[in-house]
Amino acid sequence: MLADTGAIASVVDRRVLRRLGRDLESLRPYSGTLDSVSGHAIRVRGVIDLPVTLGTLEKTLPFVVTDHLFVDAILGTDSLKAFRAVIDLEEQSMTLKETGDVIPLGVARVEETYAATISSSVRLEPGRQALVRSRVRGAVKDQSVVLVEGVPGADDSLRVARTLCTVTDGTVLVEVCNASTEEVEVGTGAYLAAVTIVPDSAFTSEALEREGTRENISAVLSVSSRNAET
Repeated sequence: MLADTGAIASVVDRRVLRRLGRDLESLRPYSGTLDSVSGHAIRVRGVIDLPVTLGTLEKTLPFVVTDHLFVDAILGTDSLKAFRAVIDLEEQSMTLKETGDVIPLGVARVEETYAATISSSVRLEPGRQALVRSRVRGAVKDQSVVLVEGVPGADDSLRVARTLCTVTDGTVLVEVCNASTEEVEVGTGAYLAAVTIVPDSAFTSEALEREGTRENISAVLSVSSRNAET
């Protein structure tokens, strides 16, 4: 679980709801919009209330449910305010003002991100999309799983789908869509996407034992984290 002081809302991946046994529950509509760091809109399925435990304090808080979130859950500023949490970046800790609990934060992870350029030109009619083979500009291990997404400042008429892809011979598949009303040609060597290596631990998944209540998101994510470390 990630604490993000730049996120306006707390978010949970829908696969976590399956672990909680709550994936069949009806979701409340979400009236706002959420954007990824690349500026692309995040697909929102709805809102659900989930119990969260930090230290000795438990609160039931709203989470926006989304697809393809590449951490299990994000605690945004809404949840951090509810817990009256103060984050100390120097000490890598979070203090809850209500209880005085001090929670150590995880070690910062440096993400490896590379540019991906189109290998051969493609012409797209309005509203059409295509999978375009693109070369990763950097030494990325073959068969690495990467997150492919658009880059800020790119042509507004072209949209890049945020997807997972496996690197093959130094290339990835980029899904490009022409969002304009005119035909667009994407030339060879065009820089449209960025790829970020996804660590193997992100895909570690084992059957979770029933210990205590499975409806508490913190307990489930804690068990998942322990399994990933073994």
